[in-house]
Amino acid sequence: MANFIGQYLDWCDQFNPNGEYLVYGERRCTWHELNLRVNRLASGLITQGIKPGDKVILMFHNCPEFFEANYAIQRVGAIPVPMNYRFTGREIAYQTNHCEAVAFLFEDIWLKQVLAAQPEFKTVKHFILRGESRKGMLSYEKLINKNSACAPKVDTKAEDIAVICYTGGTTGLPKGVMLTYQNHVSLLNSMVTGVLPRLSNISIPEDFRNNNDLPNWLFNAAESKISKRLLASTTLHKTLGWAAKKFIGSKLSIRLAARHSMKAMMPSFPLFHDAAYQLCITGPITGNQTLICPTDISFNPEQVLTLVEREKPQLLGNVPTGWKMLLKHPKFHEYDVSSVKVAATGAGVAPAILKQKIFDRFPGVMIADVFGQTEMTPATTMRLDLSPATLKDRCIGKPFVETQIVDDNNNPLPAGEIGEIIYRSGSVMKGYYNEPDKTAETIQQGWLHSGDLGYFDEDGDLIIKERKKECISSGGEKIFPHEVEEVILEHETVKDVCVIGIADETWGQSIRAVVLCDENHTLTEQDIIHWCADKVAGYKKPRSVIFVHDFPVTAVGKVQRGKIRELYGQPNKEQTPTA
Repeated sequence: MANFIGQYLDWCDQFNPNGEYLVYGERRCTWHELNLRVNRLASGLITQGIKPGDKVILMFHNCPEFFEANYAIQRVGAIPVPMNYRFTGREIAYQTNHCEAVAFLFEDIWLKQVLAAQPEFKTVKHFILRGESRKGMLSYEKLINKNSACAPKVDTKAEDIAVICYTGGTTGLPKGVMLTYQNHVSLLNSMVTGVLPRLSNISIPEDFRNNNDLPNWLFNAAESKISKRLLASTTLHKTLGWAAKKFIGSKLSIRLAARHSMKAMMPSFPLFHDAAYQLCITGPITGNQTLICPTDISFNPEQVLTLVEREKPQLLGNVPTGWKMLLKHPKFHEYDVSSVKVAATGAGVAPAILKQKIFDRFPGVMIADVFGQTEMTPATTMRLDLSPATLKDRCIGKPFVETQIVDDNNNPLPAGEIGEIIYRSGSVMKGYYNEPDKTAETIQQGWLHSGDLGYFDEDGDLIIKERKKECISSGGEKIFPHEVEEVILEHETVKDVCVIGIADETWGQSIRAVVLCDENHTLTEQDIIHWCADKVAGYKKPRSVIFVHDFPVTAVGKVQRGKIRELYGQPNKEQTPTA
């Protein structure tokens, strides 16, 4: 028995000590430095009584300390619970209490929000603060400096919970998704065995083939009749699956990875989201990842372009909003972005027109469109495009996990018919923390019900339509209307409210509140927006408000959200009271 993540950190330190796992501004962080600081911090956590199974809040932006703290928590057998640093005190208190956290590790950038939430905490015994010193809180750096660099002898196994990532719920309250180490291993295996065979259907264009950084013999081999037959072979798929399980994460794979590091940059993916967090687990397992992180907390296109030119990453990943902001930057053409060979997108559906613009600005790249959800660790499908000629709108590619489209009675639907997307895989979450009823509702007979609606087209590609239950996606963030509605309803003069998403060129969708009030109301749009300011994260605040005197409702009195969207969902809708 050994410590799951600790074993991989030790191997990366042993076989690639000077390899860089992270470039953060001017800091170049090596595997050896990481392992040393992780061990010291883990020793410090033990002195504070943190034990296996304890939940520990982690509230850092994308910086070296996020990785250090995360691994230190896992080294002692505890469970990290990343916190959205955009949350207000109210939201921080809810998540902290819900997961029953015993400790809170954070940086002083978020001190104001944490202090606002602190009086509501029910289980937190220890605060560990990086940066500003504060009475009653331990110093992050002092805890590292005064403790042993010997790795704690705490065993963890693949089936243990690696992390609890919180995601929005249809009732507005976030749910804690329990993901195991094995879930992440299964994700890696599924991606290797699921993506490689589809190369048999790809025709490699000349501009990609002529890329000087990639050997032509590889493309010639990939396009040969023999290789295409092999890649399409069921026997090969099974062989790949066996080989992947044996090779990925082995000592040999770590040794080989030390010679072939890949630089990746995902500037618009915060690590508290599993879309980025999964790199914390898969990074040490593969051992060949160098992640480049901008120092700015908010997405800064110019800083991103500067880092791309300086660090020359082969992979650049963004949420669709991040891509839009980057491509529209007026100084884009002043920077050398030729190192980028793979342009990745995820955490929201990227329309074909956006992908076309990526091809225009990054000639010769391959676009990898990854889709999934936190409950699946998180990826389930990938769409690979090497040319604008192959683009399909709202197409998320072919799944690399077992996938079905079903009707409301869980009956499989034929190609072309829209239904709910369900998955079965080793990457399906263990469940929602302390919510067995919601877990049972989501995982039925081994199948995870995604809540997404879609269909398979004639080519076997998955086309995504929308959420089965209402969800708004703005800038890669998932927003559930009920959470915002509950806050607005706390205002004493609001009778009812319906929150909808409206099309937004920059963010994908923006939030609109349709507020029901009486004829004598004196509320203004700014009154509602200001009311929400300190009660929900900034990206959840309404960007526009319409006041109405009547709501369309069903026979049993339920608000018809679809009808409200029809009436008030146009981006240029005049925001005036209606009768």
